[in-house]
Amino acid sequence: MFRIGEFSQIARVSARLLRYYDGLGLLRPQRIDPQTGYRFYSAQQLPRLNRILALKDLGLALDQVARFVDDDISTEEIRRMLTLKKAEVEAELREGQDRLRRIEARLRQIDEGDGSRSFDVLLKPVAAQPFIALRGRFAGMDPVIATLRALTARIPEASRDKLVVLAHSDFDDEELDLEIGFSLNRAINRRVSLADGRELSLSELPAVPSMAAIVRRDTDLDGHRAFGALGQWIEANGFSICGPCREVFLESPFQGGDMVVEIQFPVERTGTTPG
Repeated sequence: MFRIGEFSQIARVSARLLRYYDGLGLLRPQRIDPQTGYRFYSAQQLPRLNRILALKDLGLALDQVARFVDDDISTEEIRRMLTLKKAEVEAELREGQDRLRRIEARLRQIDEGDGSRSFDVLLKPVAAQPFIALRGRFAGMDPVIATLRALTARIPEASRDKLVVLAHSDFDDEELDLEIGFSLNRAINRRVSLADGRELSLSELPAVPSMAAIVRRDTDLDGHRAFGALGQWIEANGFSICGPCREVFLESPFQGGDMVVEIQFPVERTGTTPG
């Protein structure tokens, strides 16, 4: 058997924590010397301690941990619970990384001023084009990306032109009202649905006489700057927005290279140019 300090080194937990668990009745010492009061532990107690620590890492309160341990929950059940917790933590990490990237983008925007000189805005007419798409509400970008992938896999490459995303509401990254699909260079004369049963609709991207457009590259890290620069150009040149925003993927995000997206806003003259 091991004295408490030795056992703490073997178990990789503090002696203070072992005393605390002893006080709660979660992990009693194998033996307490009646003369000195020294606590002694056995290596055979490691499985119970590991169960306690695993259940605690799941976020359970210690009284819940005690019930699980005393009920002798199976190793398979603990493994299942830890796997679910692992997925939850991974999602939190992804969310934290996304937040960090957004903060970094905002910092760059602050450091570089308006950033409008980094982008060239083009005003152009856009012709009508056949469009096959799915409209829905998406809780964040992960389901949007999953849908983009599913669409890319389902629409024949010979028929599709550009991947297009239309925004039909105010921006809300927790509930995005989007129409996601492909402009077509060849007609599709059959119903198309995704593996999950969602059916695509055939329609037309309407012609736009005046489309203000700007190109951004790679990830969305500089999306704030690109949208901001486009907004500043629209306002400075006496235009107003008159239709839903389009994001047209000039280079597919799933081909291994840099993503290239053209942000488009239909615009119309509001009168005299400000300033």
